[in-house]
Amino acid sequence: MLKQRGLSLVELMITITLGLILMAALTAVFAATLGTNSRSLQLSQLQEESTAVMDLLVGDLRRAGYRGNAHLLVVDPANAVTVFNNSIVVSQHPSEVAASCLLFDYDANNSSTHDGAPERFGYRLRDGQVQRRQAGAACGDAGWEGLTSPDLIQVDVLEFVLTERMLDAVNEQVVEVLMVVSLPSDAQISRELATEVVLRNAF
Repeated sequence: MLKQRGLSLVELMITITLGLILMAALTAVFAATLGTNSRSLQLSQLQEESTAVMDLLVGDLRRAGYRGNAHLLVVDPANAVTVFNNSIVVSQHPSEVAASCLLFDYDANNSSTHDGAPERFGYRLRDGQVQRRQAGAACGDAGWEGLTSPDLIQVDVLEFVLTERMLDAVNEQVVEVLMVVSLPSDAQISRELATEVVLRNAF
């Protein structure tokens, strides 16, 4: 009788089957890891984009009502510039929800005079993106600049609430800003940002 050398057909088939099962398991683990990394990257991008827009909006809003000669409101009210007073308006584009547009003015070049459209600012929600006011446009006008790209983030909510409160016998205006964003490709990946801005220059 001859001695058997190598593997029998049955052993070879079992080895191949075990190898295929192992390869399938490794492929599944790799695909899951790749999916997790992709989701983390998308969430990180959503976080960065939304935070950058909110920081820009809040930084601009903090200047609402500022004028170069604000000290005159205390020492010489009769000669103080008052055109920046009460310039804050909460409204909306006709096709959007209420309180999704905010308009305000401030003395951008510190000239102590209102230079018209270049010193009129604002932000609004329009077609799923945050837009910035250009050339003094009204909430319902065209010509606003998009700050977010609909391909990267979907802005689901942009809401402004203007209130007044007394603090140490001083009346101050406060704007509450709420923004909810999500990924266009996956609405389950979303983020909510909320902040309160005290308007120190509002009179």
